[in-house]
Amino acid sequence: MLDSTLLDFLDGLHVALDPAARFERVIGQPDDWQRDFLRSTSEFSLVLCSRQVGKSTSTACLAWGAMTLGRMVLIVAPSERQSKELLRKIIDFKNADPSAPRVVRSTLTELELANGGRVLCAPASSDTIRGFTVDLIVVEEAAFVPDDVITAILPMRKEGGRVVMISTPAGRQGFFFDLWQAGRVHRIFARSVDIPRLAAKVEFDRRFMPLVKFRQEHLCEFLGSGTPFFDPLSLEAAISQDSKALVL
Repeated sequence: MLDSTLLDFLDGLHVALDPAARFERVIGQPDDWQRDFLRSTSEFSLVLCSRQVGKSTSTACLAWGAMTLGRMVLIVAPSERQSKELLRKIIDFKNADPSAPRVVRSTLTELELANGGRVLCAPASSDTIRGFTVDLIVVEEAAFVPDDVITAILPMRKEGGRVVMISTPAGRQGFFFDLWQAGRVHRIFARSVDIPRLAAKVEFDRRFMPLVKFRQEHLCEFLGSGTPFFDPLSLEAAISQDSKALVL
């Protein structure tokens, strides 16, 4: 029989090699996009997603995994409230981790571990987010973060470090939109309409939300001003992959 210490080591090694396994143990089975997100090793990743698909929980899992390896993580969100909520989710992962390193510092927006791992969750302000050297930069709701804040934090990335931006769309302008359109980074698409567990919520919102808002929040479309002449949902429903073209 294997020694319990060895079993704990092997267990910790397993979740370190596969971050999706950590998510599965704490939260449950990840969606396909979450598995892709957590396993990505790209130096720059963009996630375009609907609301309520689990982006903050996924971000917290990614951050905690980096911290257990002694890395510095900076998470930037549009507001202070969002920053504090993100830290609470990270602490949930810490509390569920039997091998969690000892905490040496804890505030409403910061957590530091005895192994050197550290996370700072901060609101988007280019005047206050400076002076750090970071292994992992995460920008939550990046489409809503001012461009000058994003350009201020990117130089903080260590050589070999990572940048992750995860957001719902917010119009056809800005750093996040331009980078997504350029396609020079690893792009992950997470639409609520493609996630079976969200079917009831999607249907409720489809019935009661204005069409433009539904398209932005659930179909992840970058929209300008104005109202479309044709309903894209009706057009999508009219297309069948199972029907063959009519041959005369």
